[in-house]
Amino acid sequence: MLVKEPIIRKDNQPVTKSRCYSSYLVGTSETIRATSYDEKEIRFNQWLAGLIDGDGTLQVSKAGYSSCEITVSLADERLLRIIQNKLGGAIKARSGVKAIRWRLHNRPGMIELVNRINGYIRHNSRLVQLNQVCATLGFQLLSPDNLHSEHGWFSGFFDADGTIGYYLKGKYSSPQLTLSVTNKQYTDVVHFMNIFGGAIYFDKAQNGYYKWSIQSEVHLTNFLKYIKVCPPQSIKRNRLFLVKEYYRLVNLKAHKAPEGSILHKAWIKFNHKWNKYTT
Repeated sequence: MLVKEPIIRKDNQPVTKSRCYSSYLVGTSETIRATSYDEKEIRFNQWLAGLIDGDGTLQVSKAGYSSCEITVSLADERLLRIIQNKLGGAIKARSGVKAIRWRLHNRPGMIELVNRINGYIRHNSRLVQLNQVCATLGFQLLSPDNLHSEHGWFSGFFDADGTIGYYLKGKYSSPQLTLSVTNKQYTDVVHFMNIFGGAIYFDKAQNGYYKWSIQSEVHLTNFLKYIKVCPPQSIKRNRLFLVKEYYRLVNLKAHKAPEGSILHKAWIKFNHKWNKYTT
């Protein structure tokens, strides 16, 4: 049930005319209040919520114990170490797959996690999961806040479901750089289009999914301005840092330069750096 009443945001400023979700908690003996975070930590919390929306899961066991898991590629162990350093938990390789998982299940850690992400989670399934965790720990589920051009959620969700790459198109084999985010839910990728422009396409492959993408230099430059404020933490960031070099070399037509020329060697060197970190 949705309950209309003032709620307290993470900056401890009252928010009126908003909505919060009842956790149906009855007779709790513990009152848990939202913790105040500085601007840097708020952006980290938003980033973490975006990552959990894309690659995480929140659970409550039959015995009533809450937990959170985030699974990423082996190459992104650094990303999970950042989370572990703040919240604790354990990191283990997934058996039989090229992936690594962070898991948090102790009560103090889960209370800290919910204090950080409550109000920033917005994926439909994850909201249902968070509501169950909130009911277990004595929180009231906050509805998702308003996204804006400096909100850390985008970088976290990009770390989970985003890609950046270029392909050769047309008879002249001109490079086309594309940044995209894919998800089964249209409601998740539409946030990117609303803030950063671009377009959304539906792909029928793999039972269907929605893809938001940008290709123009203007749109990509705007996204680069965003990541200066809210940097992604996955290995995808390495390509983002090379985008300016990509445009410089393409404008010089380095991809068409004669083999053995200095310009051609610069293009080869760039591609070594571009492909050095892949998932």
